[in-house]
Amino acid sequence: MAYVAEFVGSLVFLLGGYAYMCNVTLKKTLVSSLNYVELVIAWSLAVGLGLTTAVIMGGPAYLNPGVVFGNIIFGGLAVGDALIYLLMEFLAAGCAEIICLIFFYDSFKASQGVPKRGIFSAYPVEKNVPLNFVQEVLATFTFLFLVFTCLKATSGDSAALQIGVVGFAVVALLALTLNSTGFSMNAMRSVFSSIWFAIIPFPTKDGEKVDWSYQLIVNLVGSSIGGILAVFVTGLF
Repeated sequence: MAYVAEFVGSLVFLLGGYAYMCNVTLKKTLVSSLNYVELVIAWSLAVGLGLTTAVIMGGPAYLNPGVVFGNIIFGGLAVGDALIYLLMEFLAAGCAEIICLIFFYDSFKASQGVPKRGIFSAYPVEKNVPLNFVQEVLATFTFLFLVFTCLKATSGDSAALQIGVVGFAVVALLALTLNSTGFSMNAMRSVFSSIWFAIIPFPTKDGEKVDWSYQLIVNLVGSSIGGILAVFVTGLF
């Protein structure tokens, strides 16, 4: 059941964020324009509800490869179990994109020439890989440190709700005050989804390519280091 919880929580998290990004990126939708505060609220709710869902279903609510890696190193998580959690996150990313494709198929068809990779992956305002890498490590660490602190401080029936609220609040805080890279803070949200974006035949994708160097250096390695550090530091408590 813990593996199912990881899949469902990840799907809720990703589907909420990706659906909003489809609405503001593609043509012929009911939103069709970006409102930054609205975007922050949408992603924050998606993260908070994903965390809450996974915890209520009895899962560890990793929802992040960096957290999985950190628990292998510092939390005693078996490698075999970790691989299954990573697989659940990977499959959730694919399912979220397929569901978005079904719901927004006509919008994808109508969006000739519209860049689409940003729907499913975080990219910076200005690409500066060394700086973006440091920013991603710091943002991921801050986010997960606060969520883990809440997790260790709560118990009982209210724990899941509190964790969800903290997830919402931290994402909103970071995005509204510090955001310059899109803050993936999660390789599932960007790297796993980029793999699926490269595979799935979205209409009018027009040969758009994933920036793999950025995804692997910043959104995979950077966010994973931030997650590992957060697991380590909160473990000291």
